[in-house]
Amino acid sequence: MFRSAFRPLPLFPYPRSARSARLFHEVTTDFIAHDARGNLITRKVPVIIGEPGETYVLIETEVGSAFRAASPFISASAASAKDRCKLTFFHDSQHFGFGMLSVCESLKSYSAKANSLFSLLGSTSYPRLYIPNQLPRQTELDTSPATLFMGGKMHELVLDGTPDAIFAEHASATGRNLATVLDQLKDM
Repeated sequence: MFRSAFRPLPLFPYPRSARSARLFHEVTTDFIAHDARGNLITRKVPVIIGEPGETYVLIETEVGSAFRAASPFISASAASAKDRCKLTFFHDSQHFGFGMLSVCESLKSYSAKANSLFSLLGSTSYPRLYIPNQLPRQTELDTSPATLFMGGKMHELVLDGTPDAIFAEHASATGRNLATVLDQLKDM
């Protein structure tokens, strides 16, 4: 009466662009920052990285807050200033940091004024977070723009203009949108 036919499952049931899951790999890496006295200190911190080809790193909130506190690019814009921070990923040394050092290095040879600018801004090249794997280059340059999203239990570093950046943007917006709803539910 009833027959069942075997249907093989497709190898990739979802299109590659619509990711339904993320694979995580926990690793320990170096975080270099200034201490209270201005000395550089290196400490091992746990991070979560994605599969090869993915462009995100999950970090502890303490590390994200250290980047935010040291940011030379703090803008006065509303909500995005509180939950984001612009960074640079340096592909050759495989670290996240601020792009001031590379700009100052290129200016250094041009004039004495540039040398004093380098001394003034050189300290903004820290903190740095090194990662053990290479993130895909977005251009032919040795650096890629990155954003630190500061929301939730962990903060997320992503390379700008990638599917992972879009995912982080949506996740960040969802968190902001749900905050008022969750506050209302607390009072019920």
